[in-house]
Amino acid sequence: MNVFVLDSLEKTALRSLEYLQGPRVAVSGGTTFAALFRHWLPEVKRRVDAGETLDFFPVDERKVPFQDSDCNWKVCWEELLFPAGLGQKDHYVTTAAQYRELLQREFGGDPVIFDQIFLGLGEDGHTASLFPGGDSLKDNTSLVLDIIGPKPPPQRVTLGLRPLRECRTLVAIALGASKAPVVKKLLTGDRELPIALALNGHENAVLLLDRDAAGVD
Repeated sequence: MNVFVLDSLEKTALRSLEYLQGPRVAVSGGTTFAALFRHWLPEVKRRVDAGETLDFFPVDERKVPFQDSDCNWKVCWEELLFPAGLGQKDHYVTTAAQYRELLQREFGGDPVIFDQIFLGLGEDGHTASLFPGGDSLKDNTSLVLDIIGPKPPPQRVTLGLRPLRECRTLVAIALGASKAPVVKKLLTGDRELPIALALNGHENAVLLLDRDAAGVD
């Protein structure tokens, strides 16, 4: 795993764009990616206008209506996809069955190998909607899972560990001092955290941190 510490959100966004090559990309939700999308937009729009193929998919989604403020895909659509000229609003899914159907349609069956997956990192070490101690961490075969998580809203759909481990490039991003303790656990060898299960052993894994998350002055 390659680890990079950046001085600011802007520099983190620029570095993450180096890995955003497409054509099939899965992106997480949450405040980290809402901020990143705004920095990604000019470059993504430039690429789309130049004819580049970029197909975005959710890493996970809360089982809420599209217009709900907790909807990950609403944020992605409003902050990135729509202003960049990408018509992928129909990639909004709220169940594993819907997501499997979408992946079947887009990938044409197994194997489903994303070119890049961008993950966030929770203060408890969760990534996607794979939470510490959950049965999903024992599932190494499922593409997508319906999850009841400990955080509201609890009902979610998420990519499983299998597609995270099998993607061509796996990029995890952590920002802010609140992430420093779990980043320290990850970097000092914790192998039980969901983020560790995703990153450890991946041939092309990258961890991008700002200075606060890295715990450096």
